[in-house]
Amino acid sequence: MNQVMSQILQKEFNECKEIPDGIIDLKILNENSWQIVIKGPKLSPYEKGQFFILVEFPKEYPNIPPKFRILNKIYHMNVNQQGCIALNTLKKEWSESIGVKKMLLEILSLFQKPNPQNPLNLKLAQQYQEDCSEYYERAQQWTQQFATFIDIKID
Repeated sequence: MNQVMSQILQKEFNECKEIPDGIIDLKILNENSWQIVIKGPKLSPYEKGQFFILVEFPKEYPNIPPKFRILNKIYHMNVNQQGCIALNTLKKEWSESIGVKKMLLEILSLFQKPNPQNPLNLKLAQQYQEDCSEYYERAQQWTQQFATFIDIKID
């Protein structure tokens, strides 16, 4: 890793620590990847869940977006079985000024309000549109089953 990229990542790491309310915990795994724990937003079916996200930075970062992958199983129309997240900002709308903090805030927003216009799981998107309460109930069940931990901290 070159020194410029290292400085950029350190700056972004510090910016991510500014996200309020203890919503995230961060850990640098190596020079090209971070592990982030996002706490499910209040008043969402993901509340009380802790979601582990792996962020991998390509050598061309910030010109090319990082890869975000949720490691827990999650019942969400905008996340596929491999944990990839459907966000336009990670694809065609990426610019080097966006940064990791903004991406984490977008992921939190997606937890609060799924986007049926950009689903990775068409079956869940259809369920959301036809029976939203069932969708939220199943999302809450999966959160309890796959993402509920007691006082986990990343050191």
